[in-house]
Amino acid sequence: MVKATINKEHYACSVTNGSHDIIVDEPLELGGTHKGFAPKGLLMASLASCVAITLRMYADRKQWPIDKIEVEVNIDTENGETIFFEEIVCTGILTEEQKIRLEEIAAKCPVSKILASGHEIRSKVL
Repeated sequence: MVKATINKEHYACSVTNGSHDIIVDEPLELGGTHKGFAPKGLLMASLASCVAITLRMYADRKQWPIDKIEVEVNIDTENGETIFFEEIVCTGILTEEQKIRLEEIAAKCPVSKILASGHEIRSKVL
C-alpha cells in the first residue's frame, strides 16, 4: 500500500508506505514547487532502481566482478507508444556473454515486467 496526500500547495504531494515518506512534486515551470521527483521521474526512478537491484543480486549470486552498476532511464514516445530506454554501465571486467545475460536479466526485474505487460487500473472515488 502506498498513500499520496496533497493539500493546497501546488503540487507538492506527500507519499508514504507507512514506513518511509517522500515528496512528489512538479517542476517550477509547470506550477509546482520542485520539492521532489515529478511523477514521471519517480516512475523512471522505480525502473532504474529495480533494474540496478536485480542486476546486483544476479551478479552477486554468480560472483561476477562488478564493483558498481549504474542504470540511466529515459522515456520517450515513438509512433504513439511509450518507450523506456535503459543505459546500464557495469564497472568491472565482463565478457560479451555476461553483458548479454545482464541485458536479459534487466528485463526480468519486477518493475520491468509490470511496465511491459498490459494492465488495468480501477479507480473508485469515495
